[in-house]
Amino acid sequence: MFDPNGPLPPAVYWRRRAVAISMSVVVVASLVWGVVALAGRSGEPDAVERKAAGAPGQPVAVAADSSPQACPDEAMRVAAEAGQPEFRVGERIALAGVVTNTSPRPCLRDLNRMLREIEVTTPAGRHVWSSNDCYAESTNEQPVLEPGKPVRNDVLWAGLTSAPGCVARQDRVPPGDYVAVARLTSLTSAPVPFRVVP
Repeated sequence: MFDPNGPLPPAVYWRRRAVAISMSVVVVASLVWGVVALAGRSGEPDAVERKAAGAPGQPVAVAADSSPQACPDEAMRVAAEAGQPEFRVGERIALAGVVTNTSPRPCLRDLNRMLREIEVTTPAGRHVWSSNDCYAESTNEQPVLEPGKPVRNDVLWAGLTSAPGCVARQDRVPPGDYVAVARLTSLTSAPVPFRVVP
């Protein structure tokens, strides 16, 4: 098979074989290229979808009107919480102010420390203590409030009286009934009662 036989010189037969082999390689290469090209075209829609969805870690364009707006007062709910119904005299009293966005969309709200307050009064409304009486540091807090997700301001009150400006002597509160109220600017929570016992 590999030893050329015939009336022509052997070199002619070798040339013919070389041409035949070359043609076979070209045909096979063309077939492979065609299959690859067809497979590439069939995969293009997936590539377009991936590009539209955005590759992981790359920013995706967002319409300008989708950026959160300021939260109106009517979209805010302010609540006060007491850690338990009763505390002993001298025990630290766990209180909290809770702000919740009740609207269906995220929004921005200024939660500057000086705009938030937890006040303790007697049931008759006499001022006993406030988280802002002896605290005058402003903070820059304008978080995006997600719908229905509360933002808490937890405070451990030492059980001492205070006055605006921290000008009065601070005394231990006696046993009795007290009320906690949370505020955010002009928004006020419902009063939450608790008791201090001996």
